Amino acid sequence: MTKEGSDPPEGTAASGEDESSPEAELLGRRIEYLFTYVQPLGRRFTLQEVVDGIKEAAGPHDAKLSVGRLWALAKGKAPNPTVGTLRVLGDFFGVPLAYFIDDEVEARVSAQLALIAAMRANDVRSVALRAAAVATMSTQGIEAVRSVIERARPVPSEPPTV
Repeated sequence: MTKEGSDPPEGTAASGEDESSPEAELLGRRIEYLFTYVQPLGRRFTLQEVVDGIKEAAGPHDAKLSVGRLWALAKGKAPNPTVGTLRVLGDFFGVPLAYFIDDEVEARVSAQLALIAAMRANDVRSVALRAAAVATMSTQGIEAVRSVIERARPVPSEPPTV
């Protein structure tokens, strides 16, 4: 997996992909946002996982994507991706094609993804808090029931005769 700010994967130096344009940089930020906020595995996808997922779902005429090309797109170093490339990326991440090119759609989708991420993080926290509360309440509840039973039960002073 390529880390932030690291060199491109081997074999990705293609002519014309070294220069960044404002559009390429904007697209790169949008793709990075997807890597950050679309995490059904509970962690960031690797470049290879995205490429493999796209290959798995690809039809015979769908665009193909390599790790190197995806890296260049995400870093804002690949000008003019094809509509097919953007379509397969959108399909993989579950966003509409317009996310990559329309500022209003991007803003709406980004807000939805951020909300989902916050809800997911909050749900994890609330489950942990509920589990801790149940554990505490269980101990206290058992003690309360034992105490009530002990008070309600008469204590024999002599062993019963048979």
